[in-house]
Amino acid sequence: MFEQEKVMQGIQSRSKLISTVVGLVTLAIALLIYQFGWFSEQSNADAAARSGPPPAAVAIAYSRTMTMAPHTVLPGTVVSTRDAVIAAETSGKVLRVAFVGDVIELGDSIAELDSKNAQQLVDQRRAELQRLQSLYTYHSNYFKRINIEESKLGIPEIGIAQLKSNVETAKADVARATSALASANTDLQRASISAPFAGSVVSQSIQPGEFAQIGSPIARLVDTKNLEISARVPAALLQPIEPGTLLNVTGMGKTLQAPMRALVPVGDSVSRTMELRISLQDSGLLVGSPVRVSLPSAMPKEVVAVPRDAIVLRADSQYIFVIKDGKAERQEVELGYAQGDMIEVIGNVAPDAVVVIRGGERLRDGQDVAYHDNAESGSSTVSNAF
Repeated sequence: MFEQEKVMQGIQSRSKLISTVVGLVTLAIALLIYQFGWFSEQSNADAAARSGPPPAAVAIAYSRTMTMAPHTVLPGTVVSTRDAVIAAETSGKVLRVAFVGDVIELGDSIAELDSKNAQQLVDQRRAELQRLQSLYTYHSNYFKRINIEESKLGIPEIGIAQLKSNVETAKADVARATSALASANTDLQRASISAPFAGSVVSQSIQPGEFAQIGSPIARLVDTKNLEISARVPAALLQPIEPGTLLNVTGMGKTLQAPMRALVPVGDSVSRTMELRISLQDSGLLVGSPVRVSLPSAMPKEVVAVPRDAIVLRADSQYIFVIKDGKAERQEVELGYAQGDMIEVIGNVAPDAVVVIRGGERLRDGQDVAYHDNAESGSSTVSNAF
């Protein structure tokens, strides 16, 4: 029994020893792993500190010299060169009126009036003309026969004069009846109201069944092809502009250039403005559309300009980044005239300088940059970033 207890105690002692050894070995391995990892991280940090951050990927463009002038943006409205309320030229019952939205060509009928009375009047005038023509023929032939007889058939001179007067009177009656017939035909034609120009019907002023008098409004017709822009220009901002000068116009999501047709040289005494008319051709704009007209307000001059995207705006400054020897240099600038997507920069910026247009918000002065130099020198063409 005693021997058995000694064996058990030996086994327990060996187990404790083995557990202690295993724990020491595990601790040693953990310390080695920790020591190895720390050195690895430290070496990576040292390497990163020695190499610095990688170059920043940016997109670039070139500054360029441009002719610019300050512009004043004015509100304007698209108007038609021909906008008329078509009226009746004769009287009669209205039979038909073109519907709103109908497209009418030159000479097409806009409305029809009852022409029965006009037709009857034409028939009467034609019959009267035939009667007077017959009477004129009779007097003319009788006078000719008397005039060629040597004895004058015993008719005294006063009778010959009377016969000649009858001929002249009959001739005048025929002329008067001819004019009356032409007037009646004109009234008959006016029963069909024709379009004086091509356009669209935008409103009706009278309905079928109503009676139209001479001058009664029938429908409003607007030419939707030949358009202009009407803008009011403050007299104080007006600069000498020649007809035909191209002006920038923006409206309905479009930007285009259109020539100035005329400046009405009479100002409004209250608003102190003058009317400017700008011609439009195939612009896609609609009558009544609001537009904005960019009008030069000073003489143009040569400036150094960069794309708008190159400007970095901050609360207390505005600057651009110019790339020299692969590094971004910060240049403080002042902004001047603007034209399209280009803007004048006043500062130490030379023409054909390489400027950053994308990625500048995150750049630091002197930081290395990388870019594809596929922009065109002297133009606003943009390069691609990496």
